[in-house]
Amino acid sequence: MLPSNLAPDAATLAGARDAVMPHVVSILVVREDFADGESKLSVSSGSGTVIDPQGHVITNAHVTDRGRSFRVVFGDGREREAVMVGQDTAADIAVLRVQGEPLPMPHARFAEDADLASGETVVAMGAPWGLSNSLSAGVVNNPRRLLVSLFEDEADYEDQLAEDTPTGRYYAWIQHDAAIAPGNSGGPLVDLRGRIVGVNTRGMLFGGDLAFAIPADDARAVAEALIAHGRVQRSSLGLRLRSLRGTGHDTGVLVNAVQKGGVADRAGLRPGDRLLRLDELALHAPQAVDVPAIQRRIAELPATRPVRLQIAPADGGALRTVELRPVPAPIDRGPARAFAPFGMVVQTLTPAMAERRRLPVEGGLLVGSLRTGGPATTARPPIPAGAVLLSADGRPLRRPADLSPWRTPQRPARPVVLEFLAQGERRIAALTPSWGDHHREPLPELPKAWAGIEVQPVPPSLATPLGLPSAGFRVTRLYPGSPLASAGVQVGDLLVALEGEALPALNDLRAELFAQRVREFEIGQRVRFTGYRNGSPKAWRATLVAAPLPAAALRSMEQRRLRTQLRELGFFDRVERDLPLDQAGVLVQAVEPGGPAGLAHLRAGDVIVRIGDRRVEDLDSVAPALETLADEQGPARIPVTILRQGEARILQLERHWLQETAG
Repeated sequence: MLPSNLAPDAATLAGARDAVMPHVVSILVVREDFADGESKLSVSSGSGTVIDPQGHVITNAHVTDRGRSFRVVFGDGREREAVMVGQDTAADIAVLRVQGEPLPMPHARFAEDADLASGETVVAMGAPWGLSNSLSAGVVNNPRRLLVSLFEDEADYEDQLAEDTPTGRYYAWIQHDAAIAPGNSGGPLVDLRGRIVGVNTRGMLFGGDLAFAIPADDARAVAEALIAHGRVQRSSLGLRLRSLRGTGHDTGVLVNAVQKGGVADRAGLRPGDRLLRLDELALHAPQAVDVPAIQRRIAELPATRPVRLQIAPADGGALRTVELRPVPAPIDRGPARAFAPFGMVVQTLTPAMAERRRLPVEGGLLVGSLRTGGPATTARPPIPAGAVLLSADGRPLRRPADLSPWRTPQRPARPVVLEFLAQGERRIAALTPSWGDHHREPLPELPKAWAGIEVQPVPPSLATPLGLPSAGFRVTRLYPGSPLASAGVQVGDLLVALEGEALPALNDLRAELFAQRVREFEIGQRVRFTGYRNGSPKAWRATLVAAPLPAAALRSMEQRRLRTQLRELGFFDRVERDLPLDQAGVLVQAVEPGGPAGLAHLRAGDVIVRIGDRRVEDLDSVAPALETLADEQGPARIPVTILRQGEARILQLERHWLQETAG
């Protein structure tokens, strides 16, 4: 008979559920990513668990990473704002704190002695695909697992997980088969006693029987450090380790790489050496899964006192002992920001990032993506992605805040001299910043004569089977107020000649030949069309007008506060939406899901006609209305009137997001 923890009954599962599920939350994140030289706001979700009376919520760092705003939703539907306490990408753990709830808060508890065994039943809780209050059960497949197959080199393990954000360096995962999906990240893995034994982190979209969780001991230690200090303080000896697998050795742990100029390098350690003892602790890593515990032990060394390492040299020489002092672990990844005046994304270049990229500098701003046609791409010479900015007008650049002198508009704009490193060369460039919303002014469109209809070509080969008296162009649509509509033409009429010359219906596909023939005449010219209606000859006289501008010829802009792309409202937009031909407003072309407009549920195709109490007449009226409303003291939400699918609707903009997205 199986032990109770391997063969649960319904009551046992219900008890585990009731102990933890009320404290599990869904987390909605407004996330800031970067592409095309711009900041892009989107919405993502994950799961978390309230773990103490102060309302701290543990989740994954990849759930909160680059988060600008956080909201937690409890199982009973309560929504609360949350603030970031701290996140640690090396362990993939983050802690939020719930706002607006009375304290002390009910909470779940970690297992104190989570000695999991293969085959033990565990329960995953969270919000897969945003579906809250979800639960799945499975068993532990392996309580200590690295994501390294038998056919991979473990030395590449950290780098393959994520660039500049290696995770799993200090622990091995719990592998289990309780089904998890996107949205489960950060949710609890629970044993049958109702205790958190892990934090679910990774799953497989293909092959749903593979899931991975951070062990409770590791997750709790990181969470406690984040709550106490806002970060996890770690030490480094400037080396990377790997197991003895395949080396023929049976003691110690292998030095796989040594940081140039680091602590280990200065002490004479070399790749291929084996570490046998750390102070009085014997080190032993026969398999890859044994390495993270040793790396964690090194990371926990205080940087205030030296340690002794016993080393077996790679050349087979005599054992030796060295004394060395740990240093604070380097920061893996520097903060990134979009800097609109330069049309680029920049990121603080940390020494660790520089080493991974083999760059001959230890600081500067790494250039990420660039805005097409923006200042960086039109600088002389252009500044490429991957370059490292070193100075601007002689001022050193080490972090995004160093660019603040160029954030305020300057009129007239003057070039900034940038020194940068690219392809091993130190170069200089002159860049002229730009500020404000990005307007797209289309190329001038030459006025063209227009008759105001849509037609279907009817060549001779089609006229006979259709029973029509002649080849020509059949009228399929009349635009309101157009010349031929005013002349009395009706849908279904067949036009065969213009000013006595036959209209060239060469085949049944090329409707544009009609418009080309009309454009041979002058705007304002009165012309004569002939044709048939129900088989009877007809003639119409019409005064041609200028063709309405197509969408490509209308002004557009990227509206930075709303995080939308807007365009002028054109003739065809109004006709398509059955709007008055003098309808004012602007058309929404694209919306960032996590921007103010996206969070207010604006969509591409909407027409904005009013923001707050201000009418939106055209593109130029949008920015002044938003600036005034964002700066005013008033209700938290600002009504926006839109036209959508024949209806006038009211959506709500959050005022604080208009303030957040300024600049």
